[in-house]
Amino acid sequence: MPESPELGINGLTIYESLKNKAKEYKDLTALEYYGHKISYSSLIDHIDKCAVSMYLHGLRRGMHVAVILPNIPQAVFIFYACSKLGAVCDLIHPLSSVRELESFVASTDPQIVFVYDELPAGITFLSGNVKKAVLVSPSEYLPRMAKLAYKVKSGVKTPSFIRFETFPEFMKKSSAPVSFKNEKATPEDPCAMLYTGGTTGKAKGVLLSSVNFNSNAEDAVESCECLERGDRFLAVLPIFHGFGLGVGIHTVLMFGGTSVLLPIFKVKKFISLISKYKPAVIAGVPAIFGAIVSGDVKDMDMSFVKLVISGGDRLPPDIQDDMNALLERHGSKAVVRQGYGLTECLSGVSLMPPGCREHNCIGRPYRHTEFKVVDPETGEELPNGTNGEILISGSSVMIGFFNEEEETKNALVTDEDGKIWLRTGDLGRIGENGLLYFECRIKRMIITNGYNVYPSVIEDIIRSCHGVADCFVAGVADELRGEIVRAYIVFEKQAQKDGSFDDALKAVKNELSLSVSRFAMPRSYVIVDEIPRTKVGKADIEALSDMAKGD
Repeated sequence: MPESPELGINGLTIYESLKNKAKEYKDLTALEYYGHKISYSSLIDHIDKCAVSMYLHGLRRGMHVAVILPNIPQAVFIFYACSKLGAVCDLIHPLSSVRELESFVASTDPQIVFVYDELPAGITFLSGNVKKAVLVSPSEYLPRMAKLAYKVKSGVKTPSFIRFETFPEFMKKSSAPVSFKNEKATPEDPCAMLYTGGTTGKAKGVLLSSVNFNSNAEDAVESCECLERGDRFLAVLPIFHGFGLGVGIHTVLMFGGTSVLLPIFKVKKFISLISKYKPAVIAGVPAIFGAIVSGDVKDMDMSFVKLVISGGDRLPPDIQDDMNALLERHGSKAVVRQGYGLTECLSGVSLMPPGCREHNCIGRPYRHTEFKVVDPETGEELPNGTNGEILISGSSVMIGFFNEEEETKNALVTDEDGKIWLRTGDLGRIGENGLLYFECRIKRMIITNGYNVYPSVIEDIIRSCHGVADCFVAGVADELRGEIVRAYIVFEKQAQKDGSFDDALKAVKNELSLSVSRFAMPRSYVIVDEIPRTKVGKADIEALSDMAKGD
């Protein structure tokens, strides 16, 4: 097993960390984008030029830049260029609604907005409402023939009344000689703002520092135990997601790896890209692994895959087992290692140890992270083996929520020793082996007749039944019992008989009656075509709650 590389990134900004790595790995490929390779030294050159252009457009320490882009090279340049100038990079989902985009941009008053050129209908509000807007195309760094094909296929036309500068035009200004007169940024300064998923309330801006990014990268490399310079990582997770930015970009660049940028996830294309790029590392949310195991992988060789990480949501046991079986069948010695984290601590802060196959295990805390489990009501620390709210302390924990003082106070609590703990809102327990086990979101726990019901337990049983494609279990308000359990089920088409799924549903009910307590049995079942999900692949709790209310 190779030793984890010494990162040497403590006490540096993320830009300074990358610049040091570029000196060490200069000729290695840092980014690969549909065959276009960008070396570490070339990456720093692009970042420095981008910083010059930003500076000439008035960007200074503490100001905000809005980035409304998918996983393309320009987004990476902008992210690190902001750090060089001490600015805050606000990363926003390109598929956000127009109202969300307006709200996000208005809240920070960014000096510059970089926007995806395929969103003309959603960006008209930017003309006249922001200081500077730059239109960015995913075709700019494509190889020549691919670029021509993109222009023919996309047919993108920006409305004539929008007069945005393009990214190449913006970068032309970087040739001007500049003497930076800018107060130097510190590693403790905010360098990025990511938005929470907003599944249980309004989305909040999470302010993160270089300390958060660098510490998380150092600990992730150490916990993985197998990463080496030159390893390829398929960066399908979006940069506006903590997992995608913190792991898929920054961590990879800190150990000399190659981040293969994928702007759009399509399972058929993704499977073919695994064969094409032969990544050593595959990381994704459970929905991605569910798509892979149900996809057509045929006789594909996967012997080159040495690390598979699942994060962003709880990994259902059936998908975990099926993915492990798929890896073994196709020659990989890896098993899926589930991690755990939140946007409020950037990315993962724990990871299953190598070879571990336990269900619902989210691993061992990173070196610079502590966990404790407390009673959600009293805050009293609970003994190992007892379910309670998971609290996290360590160098990955956020600075706070942007312009949300009360929300920050509720999320970050200080103990008697002055240590800051992040309240996760998640239920779990610490096992006698020191590993952490995830149960569910506290808000998802159903209390019926005074009994606690964990939806994830019921979901696992339903998913194991023949003909079930997906499911979600929710609590529905009930005057007599407080809440009752309702199951939403997606059946596979082949489970249908005589125009209905009656037989398949009967089999589900029979299995549940044998496996769960009577008080935990669903009182109603709803057959749906799909489980709605958020933009990053998690079950959309808010939308499902609305479905429960409206049923």
